[in-house]
Amino acid sequence: GIISKSQALMVARGDLGVELGVNRVPFAQKLLIARAKQAGLFVITATQMCESMIKAPVPTRAEVSDVANAVWDGTDAVMLSGEAASGQYPLNAVRTQASVCREAESVKHRLRRACPPVEAATVMPPMLHVSMGNKRQETDQSLRRTKVVASLGPASWSEDMIPKMIRAGTDIFRLNCSHRRGGDFERVYPLIRKYAAQLGRKVECLGDLQGPKFRVGEVEGGTSASIKLTEGDILEFGICRDDNDLIKPGRITMKSTTEQNALFKAARAGIDLLIEDGLMKVHVIEKVSDTELKVKVIQGGFLKARKGVNVPDVEIDCAALTEKDIEDAEFLLQLDPPIEYICVSFAQKAQDLQELIDIMDRLKIPKEKRPKICPKIEKPQALTNIDGIISKSQALMVARGDLGVELGVNRVPFAQKLLIARAKQAGLFVITATQMCESMIKAPVPTRAEVSDVANAVWDGTDAVMLSGEAASGQYPLNAVRTQASVCREAESVKHRLRRACPPVEAATVMPPMLHVSMGNKRQETDQSLRRTKVVASLGPASWSEDMIPKMIRAGTDIFRLNCSHRRGGDFERVYPLIRKYAAQLGRKVECLGDLQGPKFRVGEVEGGTSASIDLIEGEVLEFGICKNDEDLIRPGRITMKSTKEQDALMKAAMVGTDLLIEDGLMKVRVVEKPSFTEMKVKVIQGGKLKARKGVNVPDVEIDCAALTEKDIEDAEFLLQLDPPVEYICVSFAQKAQ
Repeated sequence: GIISKSQALMVARGDLGVELGVNRVPFAQKLLIARAKQAGLFVITATQMCESMIKAPVPTRAEVSDVANAVWDGTDAVMLSGEAASGQYPLNAVRTQASVCREAESVKHRLRRACPPVEAATVMPPMLHVSMGNKRQETDQSLRRTKVVASLGPASWSEDMIPKMIRAGTDIFRLNCSHRRGGDFERVYPLIRKYAAQLGRKVECLGDLQGPKFRVGEVEGGTSASIKLTEGDILEFGICRDDNDLIKPGRITMKSTTEQNALFKAARAGIDLLIEDGLMKVHVIEKVSDTELKVKVIQGGFLKARKGVNVPDVEIDCAALTEKDIEDAEFLLQLDPPIEYICVSFAQKAQDLQELIDIMDRLKIPKEKRPKICPKIEKPQALTNIDGIISKSQALMVARGDLGVELGVNRVPFAQKLLIARAKQAGLFVITATQMCESMIKAPVPTRAEVSDVANAVWDGTDAVMLSGEAASGQYPLNAVRTQASVCREAESVKHRLRRACPPVEAATVMPPMLHVSMGNKRQETDQSLRRTKVVASLGPASWSEDMIPKMIRAGTDIFRLNCSHRRGGDFERVYPLIRKYAAQLGRKVECLGDLQGPKFRVGEVEGGTSASIDLIEGEVLEFGICKNDEDLIRPGRITMKSTKEQDALMKAAMVGTDLLIEDGLMKVRVVEKPSFTEMKVKVIQGGKLKARKGVNVPDVEIDCAALTEKDIEDAEFLLQLDPPVEYICVSFAQKAQ
């Protein structure tokens, strides 16, 4: 019914995630895109696609994966909300979405849509229905097959936390040897075995060897000092001649180590050196000697001491295991009971894994006590040499951190699919890692992109998903484990209804092979004139000035979103002509989308003022009603909402058993009694601190009120009278064709 009245459709994952539950959104998204495309609609995928870019200049791996998977699902456009409207890096956010989309489009013909036809008239009987997205959420964790790997650290390795982490859903604990010091591993390992036995759970351990690290040296002026690298500058870049050869204007140095000396020996004119995860980049223009280079700054910034260096285009001729790695491997191999996995970082070829096998031979570790060897795929060279690597391995980690630096983040989602498919064909256990739930280092809930990333990894065939800082040093390690466990189980529950996007990869059983892992090294697609997926940028204070509008267009914006929630003070009247003016001047086709606010449901004011709050405690029974008068404020024992047509309709529609979700689902209350159409008694299911004017969602109720409020009608009349006409108008919270 909704499609019959529409020419476009937005998968608005924000409120959909609150009402449906975030875990069910990725499957619903696939169903909605497939159905809308069959009906010929223009589809926009929206909400928290690059949320981290509100405060950071680069996206997380999960966000890149989310955008790429939306393109592969068939979306016509991807949308930026706060990233473009109020974030610190609106131009970066637009460029990111544009470049990720183009890269995903460039390999789309090599993949197949994970979602088969959905209730289309041309397919009888239909394989899927959009209504399947409303399936009951799968909560039986005993059925989960995808493992959760949790990295241990200060947030999670106390004796109190280990059993809690196991109960939350941890299947494999990662011991990161980069941080092996002070006896922590010796203390923690017996605790893991002790509590796993007590709780009757199968819990494994993974030792992660650090591998060779490349870092710049110290900066003249001390640890807090930095030097500015300016684009176009020519600098010296060399091995320290002595202890006083520090980084200073005009010269970057690295300390002499076996690995760093090998880096300089392998370097040649024409290669790039990436500093601090690629935030800065220098290009070698001359090799003076095996310890001295001349470089040109391609991407500048402020360089501080001991920042990492990556060299994507070079296979460095040094041992895969450093002296520290050998010492750590010997420690791990002598643990009792034996550790189940050992990771070799930066594996580039089969010989890198042979070094670990040689240590096992030297220590005479019996076959039955040998851990599974798990190479971490972090270098482009590993994609070329994957068959040799697999031949020495029993597991494989898609380590998207350094892989994203060396390969470029935009190419990682395709490489991930290739690696998972190839490793599974060879019978290896596959772990997908890095920035899967990065926001949960500081937030108790994941973003929509993170949930999508985890779900798509499960659908690609991964055996495990990994938490790094989220579990080791984050504020919410238990929430992070529970999140990954629950998203995995939900994704598994619908996996049989989808098909893997990645067909067979260079397997001996498929002749000729359709794909090779080395295809992940394809040149990155940079021709934006070929891009078909549109970038929708929400306008706001960060992006709607006369100076910013043309910059946003040049960055790649195809559609500007005018969010009517913030229509005030003449901003739309000022901005709309600017969009049309600069689009014409730049010769670009730029469209506009007016987004009506729709009915909003919010609690009222709190007794004590705007900064006040009340505690909602799990199990408490409270009153929940429409304000009786202006003094009927939220206070202990009572929650109120102001009387509006929409909120009166919500209270009328609510019934015993209905859940009300407050503040995007952070708090939840359930109706236990309904004395009247304006008063209810509710029980707190999920507590928290309730502040004024927080949003309320009611997932299980169709509220009988007009889809357009008085404000929406006024906004629609404004949009419909614009000249030239606005191209799209969004109706929020649409429930039916009417």
